[in-house]
Amino acid sequence: MRYELFLAMRYLVGLKRQQPFVSVIAAISVLGVAVGVAALLVVLGVMSGFDADLEAKIVGANPHLRVEAEGGIADVDSLLKRIEETPGVVAASPYIHAEVLLQQKERGEGVILRGVEPDREKRVTGVADSVVSGRWPPREGEIFLGSELAGRLGVQEGDPISVIVPGKKPTPQSATVGGTFTTGYYDYDLHLALCSLPTVQALLNQPGKISGIGVRVQQAVRAASVKKELRRRLGFPYWVVSWMESNRTLFDALKLEKTAMFILLSLIVLVACFNIIATILMMVVAKTKEIGILKSIGANSRSIRRIFTWAGLLIGVTGTLLGAGIGLSLCAALGKYQFIRLPPEIYYIDRLPVKLEWPDAGAVILAALAISWASCVYPAWVAARLQPAEALRYE
Repeated sequence: MRYELFLAMRYLVGLKRQQPFVSVIAAISVLGVAVGVAALLVVLGVMSGFDADLEAKIVGANPHLRVEAEGGIADVDSLLKRIEETPGVVAASPYIHAEVLLQQKERGEGVILRGVEPDREKRVTGVADSVVSGRWPPREGEIFLGSELAGRLGVQEGDPISVIVPGKKPTPQSATVGGTFTTGYYDYDLHLALCSLPTVQALLNQPGKISGIGVRVQQAVRAASVKKELRRRLGFPYWVVSWMESNRTLFDALKLEKTAMFILLSLIVLVACFNIIATILMMVVAKTKEIGILKSIGANSRSIRRIFTWAGLLIGVTGTLLGAGIGLSLCAALGKYQFIRLPPEIYYIDRLPVKLEWPDAGAVILAALAISWASCVYPAWVAARLQPAEALRYE
């Protein structure tokens, strides 16, 4: 052990006996850093949990990739074969969608009506698994509604409903509510309706034509690489859109919010580090005689600077490790016991999701250590400037 670190530890241990007020400030500094680190870890864990929960819901209700063309696609079988032969593709399912008005008595809602092939769709998205009433697959003339949409229209399984396709002379067409589904994502459950592919083709008067093909890949996070290969194989006039691109605005907003929270909560650690500055400065004043003696027996300014830098770092490291322990424990407890409940009618989830990612935890710990080190620079510089004659003049 270097003697600078040894002296720094001795100075800190002796504070309670020799300078009790300084020891209180040092304890407050440790607790301040610990509270800041713990708060950062818990908040980032909760925000990452919300991100992961939202991502799972979006991916569950949508294909990983969508292949579309201007004006729709007519050569469906050939295109399906080319897509399914692409490396990384697990399954593909054709779909057709249209903006329609669903009407029940005096109530009406504009929705996205998506026609699918039920057997293929089950391998591409998880919508079939989210059905809460009715029997999947939908039969001819049946429409499955999102649970929020069904509640807004006041309909349930078996009720008749009118479908109006916008056009020059929109004529209401009759259909039946086949059931409801809940994806867990409010926007989908309020604005999405599903039925069989032939039903929508008949409503739109577009037999044999589809809007696009949904594609599921082996890993959702690798959708971008499969997208490049599909674009290369399919070429013009097809374009490929990934689920990340379709929801880029939402995920960018979440990322910005997470960064802003990290910066704001880092101010707690920054404020606590001002206490470290005060602690080390008071320690320098209290140890002026010792600094003079050390310099008179050969210690140089660099060694003095190291002593008080180590002292500040020990305070910062202690607070960081204590805060990391508290924060990680709280995240683990929140994830396991779920003792914080949320009203599902407001947040659409009944528990607080927590998913602390190690890069986030590492960034918090490194940031706390960096701020702690920066807070030691000025006090250590002040100590290093003391001259032996000045330090021992009144001793």
